[in-house]
Amino acid sequence: MKVKIYTLVCLLMVSGCSLLFAEDFSIMDFSDPYKYEWYNAEDRYTFRDSLSQSNLLLEDYLEIRQSPLTNALKTAVAPGWGHFSVKSYTKGQILLGSQLALLGTTLYFYERSMIHYRKYKKATQIDEIDEHYNNALIPYRQSNLFIGLFIVVWGYSIYDVINETNQYNYERWRELNERENSYEISISPNGVSFRF
Repeated sequence: MKVKIYTLVCLLMVSGCSLLFAEDFSIMDFSDPYKYEWYNAEDRYTFRDSLSQSNLLLEDYLEIRQSPLTNALKTAVAPGWGHFSVKSYTKGQILLGSQLALLGTTLYFYERSMIHYRKYKKATQIDEIDEHYNNALIPYRQSNLFIGLFIVVWGYSIYDVINETNQYNYERWRELNERENSYEISISPNGVSFRF
């Protein structure tokens, strides 16, 4: 019962606010072609052609653009994958290589630590126990350091691929605009074509 009353009160408040802030709508002002600088039919046709050309350009862009979120997820799963998708091969290779090196180093030091830890668990003499514990502790700390560095590089990779994807999308948009606004003659086996 309380939920129904609360909902009703909210609806009444929203409708009251909309009545207070409502403006008069004039169909004459809305349909006035002069506010769009359409002084004759030619102006309207030019605008229509420009609008349809812009829509085609936008459709082309939407087909080739890439999602920053998708590339961030790709990079989170497999280092460098998102960079390779946006053709940033050098950065992708550097980040992939550094993450693999850091992960390999982490596993190396962790395995060294585990070798000494297993010896520590089997030891019966106090001096052997101390020696194996200390020998296991140093590589374990080193493995923690390298896994921390790995996480930092992994996070940077995700951040960077978002920036690279936005830059890639900006470049594709700029190329489409330049191609759309340029005049070019191309010769192909099918003949000569002039684009304007």
